[in-house]
Amino acid sequence: MIRFLDAGESHGKALIAILDGLPSNFIVDIDYINDELKRRQTGYGRGERMKIEEDKIEILSGLRGRKTTGNPITMMIHNKDYEKWKNIIDREPEDKEKISIPRPGHGDLVGYFKYGTGDIRDSIERTSARETAIRTAVGALCKSILKEIGIDIRSKVNSIGNSYEEIVDLFDDSIYEKINNSSVRCYDEEIEKSFMKKIDICKEEGETIGGSVYISVKGVPIGVGSYSQWDRKLDAILSYGIMSLQGVKAIEFGNGLDLSLRGSSFNDEILYKDGRISRDTNNCGGIEAGVSNGEKIDIKVFIKPIPSIKKDIRTIDLKTREEKTTRYERSDVSAVVPASIILENIVAFYILKELLSKFPNDEFNDFKKAVKDYRDSVYIK
Repeated sequence: MIRFLDAGESHGKALIAILDGLPSNFIVDIDYINDELKRRQTGYGRGERMKIEEDKIEILSGLRGRKTTGNPITMMIHNKDYEKWKNIIDREPEDKEKISIPRPGHGDLVGYFKYGTGDIRDSIERTSARETAIRTAVGALCKSILKEIGIDIRSKVNSIGNSYEEIVDLFDDSIYEKINNSSVRCYDEEIEKSFMKKIDICKEEGETIGGSVYISVKGVPIGVGSYSQWDRKLDAILSYGIMSLQGVKAIEFGNGLDLSLRGSSFNDEILYKDGRISRDTNNCGGIEAGVSNGEKIDIKVFIKPIPSIKKDIRTIDLKTREEKTTRYERSDVSAVVPASIILENIVAFYILKELLSKFPNDEFNDFKKAVKDYRDSVYIK
């Protein structure tokens, strides 16, 4: 079983993760992990913080040369912005400096009462989406392992506000190249202009905007996950990870929210083509009864507008209970574009975790062989 913990504050010295349970003898590509971190930082609607940070991963343990040893892997990303904030972060604040005006939509109010430090700054530092940088690094390592065993994870922006783009096959390389070259990660030029215009309008008005992301996973064999217990179902496990991302409010697998479909049209008929079991449709999104069925795992994720807005909205001072207007701290206009990259890597961690549960191995080549042998036994012509 693989697992990880991460730590660090938004403006602290660094973000750190310890990833445990990876098999030995996998050759780690540091450049690939850094490329994923760079993908996370780019995109239309990003804020000033991304101009400051140039995220690079440093691996402190768990490798010898470039190979995993089977020992826990420690990852670190240094925060460049720490130098500007260390006088605030590294000392006890005076009472007059403590923040007591919570911003609606953030963790400010709940953190203030849950942990009782008397300063909302402590909640701000940990609830910040800055934490997703280290989670992206963890997921990128997992995604590189999945690629070696024939599993690919791709994504696109599905909507910004109420402007939608049609779902396409992300594994058509010509289409996916257009998506990766788009600053809003879509393939249609007119839709791209529409997405950018909505973001521009929100920026001018001091607003933010949400949207949705489409993720597709190709190559997961039949039989990953389980219906034997409620907490082993693959769609439940993926939902758990996806919902942990800041701003995510809803998830759809396949066409599960299409209310126009009836049972006869929603069910994906089982066929036998070209020596394998297959489907002509994928309304269930590649998972039945909590178990992968060999088709692509298709997920749509819906992301709320970022709550940090320049417009005044009502709140209170928690010390005096007087009515106030909300504070503003720097923010992106939209988090949908970077969320698509972060979600690819979150999904990668949970897919790899379930595969290692099904094919437990301490050594990578044994793991790879076990997956291949299983595929061969399932897809016999």
